Amino acid sequence: MSIPKPIITKEHGAWAVLFVPMIAGAAYANSFSWNVVCLAFSALCVFMSYVPVHTLLREWTGTSQGEEKLAAAEFWTAVYLGCGVLLILPLLYEQLWLLLAIGIFGAGLFLGNFLLTRKIQKSIAGDLTAVAGLTLGAPGVYYAATGTLDSEAFVLWLLNFLFFGCSVFYVHLKIRVSKMKKDKWHLREKLSAGKMNILYHCLVVTVVVVLVLYHLTPATIVIAFLPMVVHAVVGTIRLSHRVKFKHLGLLLLGHSIVFGLIFVLMKH
Repeated sequence: MSIPKPIITKEHGAWAVLFVPMIAGAAYANSFSWNVVCLAFSALCVFMSYVPVHTLLREWTGTSQGEEKLAAAEFWTAVYLGCGVLLILPLLYEQLWLLLAIGIFGAGLFLGNFLLTRKIQKSIAGDLTAVAGLTLGAPGVYYAATGTLDSEAFVLWLLNFLFFGCSVFYVHLKIRVSKMKKDKWHLREKLSAGKMNILYHCLVVTVVVVLVLYHLTPATIVIAFLPMVVHAVVGTIRLSHRVKFKHLGLLLLGHSIVFGLIFVLMKH
């Protein structure tokens, strides 16, 4: 029996949503210990299982995937999840049992994402559910490094979720507008089309400012959100149906890198 070709997600932006929160979590804990490395690789393996597990779920819920595709999904699900479990065992040996709670919550979000994407492949709700699951790497790494799952871990997850949620709303705005094929937009039309995007970013700014005022996060975190918020607002004002999604993806990746670097720098 030959080994099937590795199944890897085509959602390239998801890699940033996976790794940046874990880097932020390690920076917040001020630790890049062996526990952090174990959890990071375990999370990576579980993340890699996303596509093959989705294939299995679609087969089990009545949508035939084909014999070859199904066999490959079964093989790589076993490999990815098996490696993920093996890498988490040393942490459970150290009695970091709350990792199981984080994992169960993440599995619930994964299932929610599957249910939301069964009929509509791309939706804001589906993407936000995926972001909520992937950003659990931030409190997970923090807990693995410190042995504590406290309010700081929750704030860490919230900041990462809010940040990557910005990309979700902005990209969906661009997707929707690109399908309209409309050349001329009045400012009122642009603001109407982008109202959900603007409202979300206003919510993000409000929450971050409140967290800073209550000393739940350093004031420097505002700088981490600034490029993304400015980009989203200016992008709405300059709205056009001509969208270079590859260029947009690189810009959003750049914002993610800046966001992660701010977390690292503000703890040193």
